[in-house]
Amino acid sequence: MRARVLPIAILVLAGTACVDTLPVPNGRFGTITAGAYDNGGGSWVMRPEAAFYDKTDLSYVPAVGDTCVITFYSPTQTVNAGLLTMNAGDFLFTSIGGRADTLAPTPGIGLRVYTALRPLGIPFTPGDTLSVTVPGSPTGFPPSAISIRTAEAFTHDPVGVPAANANLPLAWTPAPSAGSQMTFSLRYANSVSGGGLNEQIFCSFIDDGAASINANYLEGWRTALNNNRSTRALRVRSREIVVDSRTRLSIISSYGQPLLTVNF
Repeated sequence: MRARVLPIAILVLAGTACVDTLPVPNGRFGTITAGAYDNGGGSWVMRPEAAFYDKTDLSYVPAVGDTCVITFYSPTQTVNAGLLTMNAGDFLFTSIGGRADTLAPTPGIGLRVYTALRPLGIPFTPGDTLSVTVPGSPTGFPPSAISIRTAEAFTHDPVGVPAANANLPLAWTPAPSAGSQMTFSLRYANSVSGGGLNEQIFCSFIDDGAASINANYLEGWRTALNNNRSTRALRVRSREIVVDSRTRLSIISSYGQPLLTVNF
């Protein structure tokens, strides 16, 4: 089985490991992600991905308020091949901006992951409402449907390198409506790095256009090996619904800067 890399940069999945003294989880969890991509000429596409898990206690846990952590950074995130994916129907169906599209299982990856049949993504305008219908399977994930306002476009001021013991101010285009988060990932090579980016300050903020990172988090950023640093900001809108007593379905829309280009 080859690893499957999913563009779920901001998911926090809370799970409990199976040990002898704990019962096996009996939950079902579906997750749908839809990131924005630059389609050139001031237009955008999204390429939704969906996966449905059985025997799990996974759930989507968005950050609350303004929160920062220092953590490991890797340019790729690989889905745990030990997770048990489920059948949620032969196809899923999306609707956005007056158009309908289809998601189908991706062949040859070992996990059941649904992606868009349209190879270059689905045209849309950030801020439009995305609806996804899950037909379900009698022996798999139950029928369900979910909608979300997609994350709106934004820009942000350059992220600087402050002096020692100084906070780092951040500014961006505030969200036009409530319900979103703004995340910043400040990536750098720390003192034990072989040269590549290996650590990050990851922050989630109330999406009101301005925030500050406390100086206590910034030593590694300030002293990055060979000044090797990069940033990525992501506006995130998320929603989770309860389908039944043991089933949850989440949807996450994101818009990032720098905005990724179509490269499928």
